[in-house]
Amino acid sequence: MKINLVILFSFFTGLIACSTVSKQVPQIEYEPEFIYPAAAIEKNIEGDVQLLLLVSNDGIVKDVKVKNSSGFKILDDAAVIYGKKIKYSPLKIIGIDEEIWIDTPVQFRLKKNGLENYYVGKKWESEKETWIDKEFGYEITKWTSEMYENWHLYFNVESFIDENNVLIYSTRAGGVNLFRLNLIDGTITQLTNHRGRVGTVWHLPKLKKVWYEVDNTVHELNYITMENRIVFSDNKIDIRSFTVTCDGKYLVYSINKNPGYSVEHSTGPFAIMRFDLSNSEIKQITPDYGFTINHLQASPTDPSIIIYAWQHQYREGGTGTVGNTPIRIWWVNINGETGNPVIPQEFGIHRTHEFWFYDGSRIGYSARYMFGPNKGKQFLGSCKYDGSDNFMFEVPVGPAHSQVFKDNKHWVADQNNGMILTLWEFDRDKILKEEKLYRHNSTWNEQKGHPHPHFSPDGKYILFGTDKTGKGQVYTVKINLDKK
Repeated sequence: MKINLVILFSFFTGLIACSTVSKQVPQIEYEPEFIYPAAAIEKNIEGDVQLLLLVSNDGIVKDVKVKNSSGFKILDDAAVIYGKKIKYSPLKIIGIDEEIWIDTPVQFRLKKNGLENYYVGKKWESEKETWIDKEFGYEITKWTSEMYENWHLYFNVESFIDENNVLIYSTRAGGVNLFRLNLIDGTITQLTNHRGRVGTVWHLPKLKKVWYEVDNTVHELNYITMENRIVFSDNKIDIRSFTVTCDGKYLVYSINKNPGYSVEHSTGPFAIMRFDLSNSEIKQITPDYGFTINHLQASPTDPSIIIYAWQHQYREGGTGTVGNTPIRIWWVNINGETGNPVIPQEFGIHRTHEFWFYDGSRIGYSARYMFGPNKGKQFLGSCKYDGSDNFMFEVPVGPAHSQVFKDNKHWVADQNNGMILTLWEFDRDKILKEEKLYRHNSTWNEQKGHPHPHFSPDGKYILFGTDKTGKGQVYTVKINLDKK
């Protein structure tokens, strides 16, 4: 049975305070996402919970008590969890110097009038379609519906939560939000509920957390507990790209320190900043640069190393310099003490779409010669982050998005001549085997039109996207590397 939900909640100020004569209402500074328990939704459970919140003079909720129960423990517990996460503005603003109790009603209501409502925890039933591709013979599954636009994470950000669950974007709840796609039963569960557009994402599966940007504010979401909190916000800057170190200690982001100078020239200067998630300290860790800085990627195993890209203007109206940067891929130490090119670019070559190998041992990239005697040649290649031990093998991939499986022997990318998702078994610069998997024919318009291939942790699937049907959708091709 499909249930539609509306959550009603309000705050009153029967201020049961230690002592105060103020009649002003404390203002909520941060209101957490409200999670209606899934089990309560399934059983049509509704109710009202009356809470008492003990709020310190700096606006922190120190204690929560249930004054009047809803009669259902599952609703009472959800209300208490919600109440603990509320943050008020400092009470001294309204003349209160002591901690106070705030009488807070929370109402749980399921609405059944046919109106669609969306909330964290809402689950969509399976939309998957599976078939055997006639051209190359592989099992293909389309996991999402044409009713919405759906796509998974950027190729250099881990999309898999575990072997059976994937993070995806979708427009199914209005705006753009994050969802969890289950590759066993096909269900799609809502993880965020924003009216705007969830943008850049960084995911650390070992910590069970994803960081995402909405309106220049970075949220941290634990998708097991569903705790969602704002960790960074500054409306005076424009976050161009961000990453989080593998230990979860630092948010590292790039900014334009002088935006709006001109869309026809390099604006800037640009710089990389380090934000300590434990104490909010900010430090600039690169010099001021004249090229747009993007594609920040923290090492998956070493919390001290960040790679980034100097980019160029490749679409009319974009910011940055016109033409290719002399050296695109760079690294910097988290303390800003040292940094260098990941690899020098010999004459005429443009390396792009760089990414970390799963074990953090190497950087992968695609490359093409755009000038000189080798013009037109295309490669996939790899080196260590300091630029040493470089190799390349020639394949027709253009500026492809690609990934290497954790065995460091299998590489997936889309062949540029025909838009065919292809798997290579390789040994450094030697191709041992090539397998064409699926003719995806993506438009490459915006991220939802990009393939962004990802290997599942167990090598059972390659996750990819295409908009060949008109809207971006999420697919897998079954490859079973563990059986090869």
